[in-house]
Amino acid sequence: MTETLLLIIIALLTVNLLFVGIYIVLVLKEVRRTVIKTNEILESVSAISAAIATPVVGAAGAVTAFTEGLKAYNKLKNIREAKGRSESEVPRQKFLQ
Repeated sequence: MTETLLLIIIALLTVNLLFVGIYIVLVLKEVRRTVIKTNEILESVSAISAAIATPVVGAAGAVTAFTEGLKAYNKLKNIREAKGRSESEVPRQKFLQ
């Protein structure tokens, strides 16, 4: 009697472990699919951000170049105005002495 009961319990535990093993395999397959989909999403987000960043960086460079050009123009203009004022205000004889 005890041997039969022991065999039944072992059989039930074996079936239970078999179902748990199958369930774990199915869960791991689903996790793998989820990781693959997440990786695809991250790659597409990376591509999109790179596509957006390139024109933004180019535009920022163009704006920086434009502002630096304006600064250089204003400096040259100020130098030209200062040179024009100094020549008209100070007689040439003072430069010669």
